[in-house]
Amino acid sequence: MIPSKEAARAISFHRQDALVVSTSAALRDWNQVSERRELDIDLTDCMDRAPAVGLGLSLAQPERKVLVLDCDATLRTDLGSLATIGESRPENLVHFVFDDATHLSTDGIPVEGLDNVNFASMAEGAGYTRTYRFENPEELFIGLEEVMKETGPVFVVVKVLRDEALAPFPERRMAEGWAEVRETLLSGG
Repeated sequence: MIPSKEAARAISFHRQDALVVSTSAALRDWNQVSERRELDIDLTDCMDRAPAVGLGLSLAQPERKVLVLDCDATLRTDLGSLATIGESRPENLVHFVFDDATHLSTDGIPVEGLDNVNFASMAEGAGYTRTYRFENPEELFIGLEEVMKETGPVFVVVKVLRDEALAPFPERRMAEGWAEVRETLLSGG
């Protein structure tokens, strides 16, 4: 398993100028490592909507890679988003799911049946062009080079381990983040 913060670091290393939509515990990790906050959409008030927001951005910005950093518990609440993304076929979308082996994102309480859900099979069945699963840091770091070159939508399950308390959510409000990203895109950044 991959320490969740290390998974976020690996994604950050490969991101380049991609827009990143993150939510829940993945957002907490991402906020600590992102070096391009002006291109980050933080979803703190609508956590299960990261796939939908990522899809909208990918359709509006077809020349720019869009990364969605999702969590297993939040994706479970909106599995229909997989079908919508699969049907829309955005070539620039990479959907990451942090599969939390420690269940810290739900206060250490396992979500009944969540460990039996095969998100990658669901994504493939919904029309994602390619799926990946990473369970160790080296494979993730090396494999992300291929992932980022794929024509999407691409689905990536990252088996993470949280060995520490969750970091706080970003201090900037969601609306402030959206405004910063909008300004960056309008200025050509």
